[in-house]
Amino acid sequence: MLKSPFSQILFLFVSITLFSCEEKASDEIYVGKLEELAVEDWIFYKDTETPNIQYLKTIPDHDDVVILASGLLDNSGLEIKFYDIRTSKKTQQIKIPYEGPQSIKGGMGGKILVRDMNTILLFGRTGRLGFYDILGQKTKEIGIDSILDEQVIDFDNFMNGNGILISGETWLQINQNPAKTYFDISSGLGKADFPVEFKNWFTQINLKTGEVRHSDFKIPSGYEFFKGDGFATNLIGVLDTKRGYYYFSWPYSDAVYKLNNLILEEEIIPETKVNFTYIPGKETPWGEGFTVFAAPKEASSHIFLLYDSSNDLFVRASKTHESGEGETKFERTKHYVLSFYSGDWEPFGEYFFDFEGELDLENWFLTGGRLFINKPEQPNEDQYEFYRLDLSKIKKP
Repeated sequence: MLKSPFSQILFLFVSITLFSCEEKASDEIYVGKLEELAVEDWIFYKDTETPNIQYLKTIPDHDDVVILASGLLDNSGLEIKFYDIRTSKKTQQIKIPYEGPQSIKGGMGGKILVRDMNTILLFGRTGRLGFYDILGQKTKEIGIDSILDEQVIDFDNFMNGNGILISGETWLQINQNPAKTYFDISSGLGKADFPVEFKNWFTQINLKTGEVRHSDFKIPSGYEFFKGDGFATNLIGVLDTKRGYYYFSWPYSDAVYKLNNLILEEEIIPETKVNFTYIPGKETPWGEGFTVFAAPKEASSHIFLLYDSSNDLFVRASKTHESGEGETKFERTKHYVLSFYSGDWEPFGEYFFDFEGELDLENWFLTGGRLFINKPEQPNEDQYEFYRLDLSKIKKP
């Protein structure tokens, strides 16, 4: 079991008094506003086949390309679109059908990785892995389902992760998510749960030999407090491409963990000026006949962790809390912070910003020393606007 970063938790449901980071942040950490990093907006131009923008991805060593993968409106397949960041215009698109010889046996899953401009990896729902070229033609399919030990891995968990997928020349790494959701008849609401003994949070597959290996560590002591939160096991993580280590975190934890080939090497508590408060959320009635997942407005969570190779720094995005009298986040102001650290986790600066209205911080990508995050308001239905942040402008001690 991991060393616990949760020793400050008071497990008292009546008071809901939860832990926050007790570390005193260095006075050298710069505190600023998001606007100090913004250089100009970036506009994603939508077409009639792209009603929603989610999970934009970048391609290693291609600072000027971003891709969007989405299901076709007629549910016949998957569409992958390539955009030139300099012009924000679409340069190419391919379609991969759900059925037929170009599809993946057993159906496509929700995980996709573009390794380079001519190698696209797609996971199938039964654990099979398909390789596609830039024209959308399947070049190979690996029967991962015949390699993995069914007693070791649950394919529902294997496929239900939140999209952490990285690849080198030989090994592909993917996260597992053991969370289960179900409908509680007595309350009429959705519920969530996960096994506290789960250990296979990450799986690596050798793309040449088919060898499979798994991580072997449990959640931090105390994290079982969040078993009823449907997002508690949505890990965030990133590969440090300069040093070769992988760093990850649970959304309701101060700690960041360092992995070396799935071996847990170090627990890091990044310095910060923010006292994060972690409180589990739950399914909540909203309106007539509707429910939404809602956390208390005082609750904090970590949203993403990225590495910028151009400036050799890490960036962690977090929601600090919400304010306002609304019953759900849609009616409140969301308060966020971007925390920046050196490649050795020295604290640099923290930049704060707010989102009013219904939109959350929901889309982001980092490439070429620029971090792109969605703006809180989208006035034009034909385009989707991002802040473009120049990370070379971060003030360092």
